[in-house]
Amino acid sequence: MLASYKTQKRTTYNVSLSELSLPSKQESNLTNDLPKLFSNLRQSILKKFQDKDEIDFNISHNIEIINDKIQEITQSTPLTEIFDITQKALNIFINDLLSIKECPKILSNDSFRKIFDSLISYEKNFSLQSIYEYNPLYARKILYSSFDLLSSSTIIDFLNDNYPDELFSNMAYILSRIIFHMTLSINYIIFNKDDLQNQVSNLRLLLEYVDKNKQNKNQILIFELLQSILIFFANLSDKLILIPTLIEAKCSDYILKWCTMKDISIDIQHNCIHIFYNLARHEQGAEILNNANGINILKECQQRILKSINSSEHIELRLLYSMTVSLLTEPKENQEDVNNLREILDQLMQLVIDGEQSIDYRCQGFHISEPIVVLTKLFVHDKILKYVLNESSIKNMTTKSRLNVFCELLMKFRGALASKNDLDQLMLTALFNIIWSISFHNEYIKELKSNSKFLITVKSLANDDGKDWIDKYVPKHMSSIPKAANGILWNLDENNPARTTIVLETKKQLQDDVNKTNRMRVMISYSHTDKDFCHQLVAALQKDFEYCHTEDLWEEIGQAIEAANVILFLMSTDYQKSNSCRQEVMYAKDSLKKRFIPIYIKKDFVATGWLGVRIVGPQYIRFEKKSFDDTIKDLIKLIVEDKKLQEPAKIQVTEPSTNLPSFVEDKPIENTNNQIKPIKHIDIKLNRKPSKKSVELWTKQDILQWFYENNIQQELTDLYDFQHGVDLLLYGQCLRPDWQIEYNAVSERYEQQYNTKLYRDQFVRFVGAIHRLQPTNSKLCIIS
Repeated sequence: MLASYKTQKRTTYNVSLSELSLPSKQESNLTNDLPKLFSNLRQSILKKFQDKDEIDFNISHNIEIINDKIQEITQSTPLTEIFDITQKALNIFINDLLSIKECPKILSNDSFRKIFDSLISYEKNFSLQSIYEYNPLYARKILYSSFDLLSSSTIIDFLNDNYPDELFSNMAYILSRIIFHMTLSINYIIFNKDDLQNQVSNLRLLLEYVDKNKQNKNQILIFELLQSILIFFANLSDKLILIPTLIEAKCSDYILKWCTMKDISIDIQHNCIHIFYNLARHEQGAEILNNANGINILKECQQRILKSINSSEHIELRLLYSMTVSLLTEPKENQEDVNNLREILDQLMQLVIDGEQSIDYRCQGFHISEPIVVLTKLFVHDKILKYVLNESSIKNMTTKSRLNVFCELLMKFRGALASKNDLDQLMLTALFNIIWSISFHNEYIKELKSNSKFLITVKSLANDDGKDWIDKYVPKHMSSIPKAANGILWNLDENNPARTTIVLETKKQLQDDVNKTNRMRVMISYSHTDKDFCHQLVAALQKDFEYCHTEDLWEEIGQAIEAANVILFLMSTDYQKSNSCRQEVMYAKDSLKKRFIPIYIKKDFVATGWLGVRIVGPQYIRFEKKSFDDTIKDLIKLIVEDKKLQEPAKIQVTEPSTNLPSFVEDKPIENTNNQIKPIKHIDIKLNRKPSKKSVELWTKQDILQWFYENNIQQELTDLYDFQHGVDLLLYGQCLRPDWQIEYNAVSERYEQQYNTKLYRDQFVRFVGAIHRLQPTNSKLCIIS
């Protein structure tokens, strides 16, 4: 989000690109005249310094000549030459004149400020915005030349409080104007990630100056300078690719510090929230903010500001706060949270509608990509997605449906990959990910398939290699455009031009490998974020294995699922947010009815939403409750026993072997940075016969199997953690008097453990199953 100056309107003139490049009508020595005149002025000042006198006629006369010469330059020179001349003159003015600290009385005279005003007087007659718009490379030149001014010893001394007090007002004014020009130029520059790497020390020096003077409320000039610096950083942080550089300059540290302070001005805190939000838009910034308890810091800062601003600013600040929180946290998947989010969801969609109708795709300071990126993250939650598409309150929508808003935008931004605009490329990537999330829902498929222009666009971009935008920032929770495009086409059952002609041969080879080895093929489905855990799991399941790399095509992933005997879902927050993982789960469970084992890789994660409803039933494994090695043993035992339950007649019982060769197949990682995400296939031998026992003799493993067979919710298994069959029978007797009393107690414990509600029907299923175990009904319960 961009921050802006509150300035008065003035008459300006737009200029064309041709005007910028007009040659001079006559060769002149104007460029050389100014340095000579400044040199004469410097000598006059030094002479008066030696005489220990104040400003005299000679100095005034030299100043008058300089001002006249500057006016002559601005009236008879092409614009770009004016800028070049005045920038050189500014360097001389700052480094050769203002550096004479021994003459504070002379330099503090208003005449010297008039020189500076003359040097920047051209901006009163011409629109700098139009100049930068027609010539972005010139905007870049102005920015870097301004950084050179900041690097001058004179300004460094000023920022380090090593400058005469008599000269403070002039230098503060000059520095404010320099920073204003830098801020203006930023908006027209397309940055690369290392563009400001050499400016870290300058950026840090500006932040340190704000930190030293943030509580100074007495001098208007200081306040205005601090505001200029903070607005500069707010606009700089809007360029997401620069966030790592700003973090290196300690911008995030200072913003967190200032947001906790109650005795600094509301205006400074307001600008800090703008920068805070921009930091949250980048994952590296979000990680730092979260590690510092940024949500609570932001909440307290917001509450302080809300007490001091008007109602219109209330709306803007609440929107900014809500978008920041959405970027830093995950909303719970329940109706209560959707109700609480209604207002912000309506505002986000309205920003999209208004931004789409704006010439520069901006509204209220937000680029249209900003609400789109937030919605991309929120659309992982089905109830939020359906509210936005079906119920959100918006005005001035020009398309037939809310869904069509996203489709139309995707077609408008289809050319982003051929441009160098990082926000447009981010916008296109986010739109593909949003529509991929939408395509998982049957009620929207018909409308998507009926939009022929949309389908043509998706198919045309399904094969784009992204070479032109690989250096741009894209959040890791988003998939690449080709990945998302292929996912959309698969969900819509459309012919996909990215499908290869070797599919059948590859599929046959996978199946032949399974048949030849006569071993189980275990596929591991996981999020790229959890790749280290996945590699550890593979190493534990099979020490010696070979890798077979394949292309990142959904067809090959689908073939791997089809060839597997059992699929392991490595579940985590990132897994639940991933559309790729969602597609793998739905294809394995919904389409192929494959056997699977849910694996919680973190003890505090609870699957909800689309993932939660699909993993109910099968026995699961949860890491971090016991040692890794003990949990691996439980996992192997479950894989083996699950296989024997399915095919008891075909299984030869053998002891586990550590010398078996293994086959592991990789597919590239789903990631915008073209990293590789392997899907693992592991061959495992079976090692145990089915058992038949009375309930009294059940072990923990038998009890887990009983939970699985009765489709009892997985979290209840963890909650009870029964060790022996007798424990289960005794608990059943406790339920007989009034199971509803126990339900109330268990519900409270369940909510504390998992931070979600235990529904009555889930507990009733457990109660019914345990009653069927009682000796009055049956002497034995057989587990096969």
